[in-house]
Amino acid sequence: MVNGLYSSAVLMLVLLIAACQWVSLAEGARILAVQTVGAKSHWNFMSEVLRSLTDAGHSVTVFTPFPEGDRENYTEVDMSKEFSMKTDLNLEWIIEIFSRPVTYFYMLTVRDSMYCDAVYRNRKFDKLVHGDGDDSGRKFDLIIMEPRSLDCTSYLANALNLPIIYTIPTPMKTVSERSFTGHVSNPASISHITSLHAVPKTFVQRFANAALLVYSTLRTKYDGWIMKITYPKRYQLSPKVNPAVIFLNSHYITEASRPVLPNLIEIGGIHLKPKSKIPKVSKRYITFN
Repeated sequence: MVNGLYSSAVLMLVLLIAACQWVSLAEGARILAVQTVGAKSHWNFMSEVLRSLTDAGHSVTVFTPFPEGDRENYTEVDMSKEFSMKTDLNLEWIIEIFSRPVTYFYMLTVRDSMYCDAVYRNRKFDKLVHGDGDDSGRKFDLIIMEPRSLDCTSYLANALNLPIIYTIPTPMKTVSERSFTGHVSNPASISHITSLHAVPKTFVQRFANAALLVYSTLRTKYDGWIMKITYPKRYQLSPKVNPAVIFLNSHYITEASRPVLPNLIEIGGIHLKPKSKIPKVSKRYITFN
């Protein structure tokens, strides 16, 4: 009788422990994150998205060229050797490039190809994607990745058979909006991301905005098509995987009104630090009228 009760108690304890472990696993997602651009401003946005997830109890493994050190629920894989870093850039040069759309979109696809190549060139990442029969994808529940105009996210999602979430560290990139969402904003009311006006109001502005959208879309599609024919990469041959959710560094109080899809979530400012008091040493330089 006693032995029977003891056996039952042990069995219940084992089942309880197993149940607790199952609940723990169910509550926290295992996330694979990939930073596709070696630019600090892009990483600032991605890193805060990941921090909010780890603070909520989710487990994150991230491939990044900006390692900051592991912490609880957070593991980094250093990719700094594969990337050409974009830090301390000259602001005048950046403004000049973005103010010349023909130049910018001429180099966009080539630049995106370099970013994608850098990601897939990492040995640990390559082993994760192509594996060696160890079902690497089962270690994760979803993927978080910054998309580019040249799609190299679908290949990863297909290889691991996982849903993917996009993080975009800028307002919506109109040149890639259809690829990201399947939707194209009306150029008569929604400005192109490289336009010099927030909202097109005159006929000339609307016509120029439409022409800019057509040119940028055709240019990037053509360059991607030529690259796929002349020097195809494995990630270009993968079927398209649409994102489950898109986190956008934008907010309705700073951007003009525009239609958005239900899976597009604006989290603009998530990477900004809480305000603090002005240091005393600086107050003597401040005057009020």
